[in-house]
Amino acid sequence: MKITLVLTDSSAECRKALEWLAKYEDMFSAEVDVFVILEDIYRLESASVSLGVPLPPDTVKNAKDRTKDRIKNLWRHVKGDDEASINIEAVAGEIKEEILRFTRERKPDMILWGCQPTPDLCRVIDEIDIPSLIIK
Repeated sequence: MKITLVLTDSSAECRKALEWLAKYEDMFSAEVDVFVILEDIYRLESASVSLGVPLPPDTVKNAKDRTKDRIKNLWRHVKGDDEASINIEAVAGEIKEEILRFTRERKPDMILWGCQPTPDLCRVIDEIDIPSLIIK
């Protein structure tokens, strides 16, 4: 079984969501990973292009790297193991487009959503038709 935890900008440090992911990993002997969608960085990047004021070259890369590092550290703490590792993919984009792409490519059996439910998120969940659990 493959279970993915989806986080967004505002939930990238969601310890509770990682704790649930660890429980499901143990319960189902599941393959787990984390997918982070940095919508705020995407919007900032888009606005900078339309205003003709480019972002510094490493802005997006640095945001992804910082996010991955925070999640790796939280995961190690949750697992109680300094060597614990987890696959983390971070992208800058819109949630709907990125989730549709990710689910087509990775085909998870279940998604844990570590973010606040919104009407847009509910529409995405309905569209992907994958068992989902929102963790607030």
